[in-house]
Order: sequence, then C-alpha cells, then structure tokens
Amino acid sequence: MTSAEQLALLGGAPAVEQPLPHEVWPPPAEPAELSELAEQRNTDISIKGNSGPIGQLETDFLAFLNGGARFAVTFNSGTSALLAAYFALGVREGVDVVGPALTYHAALSPVFALRGDVVLADIDPDTRGLDPKALQAALTEHTKVITVVHQWGHPCDMDAILRIAERNGLRVLEDCSHAHGSHYKGKPVGTFGDAAVFSLQANKAVYAGEGGILVTSDPGVHDRATLLGHYRDRSRDTVIDEDLRAHWVTGFGLKLRMSPFNAIVARHALAAFPARKEARHRCLRHLGAQLGDVTYLEPVHVADHVDMGAWYGYKPLYRPAELGGVPRSVLIEALRAEGMEVGAPSGPRLSTLPLYAHPENPLFPGVPKKGIAPGTGSHAEYVEQHALSLPTFTNWPEDTTLIDQYAEAFRKIGRHREALVRYAAGPSR
Repeated sequence: MTSAEQLALLGGAPAVEQPLPHEVWPPPAEPAELSELAEQRNTDISIKGNSGPIGQLETDFLAFLNGGARFAVTFNSGTSALLAAYFALGVREGVDVVGPALTYHAALSPVFALRGDVVLADIDPDTRGLDPKALQAALTEHTKVITVVHQWGHPCDMDAILRIAERNGLRVLEDCSHAHGSHYKGKPVGTFGDAAVFSLQANKAVYAGEGGILVTSDPGVHDRATLLGHYRDRSRDTVIDEDLRAHWVTGFGLKLRMSPFNAIVARHALAAFPARKEARHRCLRHLGAQLGDVTYLEPVHVADHVDMGAWYGYKPLYRPAELGGVPRSVLIEALRAEGMEVGAPSGPRLSTLPLYAHPENPLFPGVPKKGIAPGTGSHAEYVEQHALSLPTFTNWPEDTTLIDQYAEAFRKIGRHREALVRYAAGPSR
C-alpha cells in the first residue's frame, strides 16, 4: 500500500494539502473601512446617543430585516442585548424562561442576573432548535418567556412555537446570533418574536468585534431595553413613554453601549454580507453534495422552506455504527491527521454546566433554581455527542479544491474503516 493510500494517522500522506487554518475569520478590512475608522478617531471617540455610525448601523440593520422590526438598539455585546431583552420582557424573580437544552450558554444565562429561572426543553433533531412538543411539555405556571435560538443558522419551527406562545399568553425572544440573514418561509428571523437579538461578536457573519443589536416592534420593549443599557442623550431622545423617559439622566443604572468604532466595523460587515452569504452557500452546497456518499455521516438537514442565511459552521452528525463503533474522538483524531480543521461543537448541554445545574443561583445566594432539563436519551444529548464541526467555507470558487480534499479525507477514512477500528481498540488507547 502506498503512503497516499494509508491513513495519515498510521503514517500515510494527508489528504488535505493546504496548511491550517482553513477558516480565517473575520476577513481583513478593506481600505474604506480602515479609512472610516481613522476618520472617526479624529472626529469623535465618544458615544453620543445613537448619532453617527451607531445610528447609521441601527438604520441599516432594520433595512436588512426588510422593515420587519420597528426599533433597533445597539449594545456592547450580544449578551448585554439579551440581558436588556429579558429585562424588557418582564423577567424577574419568580419568572421562568423556557429555552433549548443545547445551545450557547449566553442565550439564557442573563436570566439568572435578573433572578429568573430557566427551564430547558429538548431540541428538534432536524432544526437543532426548540422542539415544539418538548416546549409545550416544559411550560410551568411561572413561564413568561420562550427563548428561541436559531441554532447554527437553521430557523426553528416558528409556526408551531408562535401558536404555543399565543395559546398561553407568552412572550417570544429570538436569539439570532448564528442566523444573520436566515429566513423562515420567506420572512427574516428576528421578525417573529416580541424581541430579537443578534450577536455581532467577531466569529459571526456580521461582526463588530464585540457588539450586539436588539430589534423589536414593541415600543414598551424598546423603551425598557434602552433604559437598561443607555442613559442621557439616547434615553432622552428615543424613549417614547413619558413616565419611563423621566429616567433619561440615569437610565436604569447600567452602561452597555456600543462604541462607534465597533459600529463602523459592523456596518461594513453588513454591507459585505450578501456577497459573502452567496459564497458560503455555494461552498457548503458543494461540500454537502461531496459528502453524500459518506455513509457514516448524517448530512446537515436544511428544510425546503428555510434559507440558512449565514450558516455557522458545517455540523453533520457522526453515525458510529457505520464506522465500526469508532468513538467520535478517534474519528476527529484521524481527520485532523488528514489535515482537516475539525472538532466537536464547543457548547455542551446547558444542564451539564454548573451555572445551570447548581440548585442555587450563584449571583443571589438563597434564590433556588428548578434545574428542569431533559434527561438521558434526549435529542440534545444525541446531537451533543455526535455532531462534528467543520469550517464555514466562504471563498468561492477558491475553496473548491480544499472542500474536495475534505471530502476525500472523509472517504479515505471510510475506505480504511478496519484499520481505524484496530487503532481505536489498540492497547495504547
């Protein structure tokens, strides 16, 4: 057997020739962005209300949502925007928020800062977001908010979730941090719930470095969210309710505002998004087609009524039985030896994290937590234990050769199944 035909893990030549890293993000700044940042430095480095690039970003983002939301408010992070959203939706001590059992921790963790409680519901194995049936079963007499996370870019079943919310008089918060530009039945995510938050952290398709933006059509949500993170000019000029506007000098005591520099970066990323989205879609459609004959992978499911928008990595599921029961960790080891940038998704089930699992709120000793979560055998557990995380290829057609080599690495593993099984069972493991 030649070196090229052996697994690289066992001394063969890697299938992927391009050196790591394969996902370089965010892309380098264009001259126009750098020029605007330099000009802002010499014009004004302070934050005055929503003037200048901050106000421009908010206007641009509402246009990005096709007018599906009335208000946009920027924050210094997606987590801060979520905190403001939860506060504005009425989360406080004695209030339960139902959210998905498998997602990034910050989608729900701000609830604890407001003395609220989190109830975790299982996910839909296709959308990777909230399963409507599990959501219905998880509701309590104290539930006030449903948090929908469009996990890894795929929208949730919004029709079913909104029916449950309407039937039970609940508010809906959309976390769209992975889903910039995603659409459900032709409508942008972020325009379904009572409020929505988009993270603009550096790994996101639309990025500010650090930042977040809250959108809503509810004036009350807008006013309360604004006052939680903004004060003086912004609150004086934009808060609608006269009684709430009385707090304009102080807001509600916090300062969670976005820097104008972050707003400039985000505006340029937003302007570049349509072309980058199209390139990502071409790359990942090509990757999906190439992996169609790899039997030990379950392809990424994208419903016919869904536009994945930005994507957020490419995350197929591993089928161990199709590869002789080789553990996922060994498969990842073999794929990395072949030169791939691959791993397991970084976010574990929330119920395994102390912040969620501990019976007491760590921010407020003495405030108990329910800790309700789906147990073993859940869809959340299965996805957590079987998902693989591949790069979000963005450069089309330049990445075609690299994508083809990734597909060949997967096929090579399949061709040498027995050798990998023996390696996994070896005495050194």
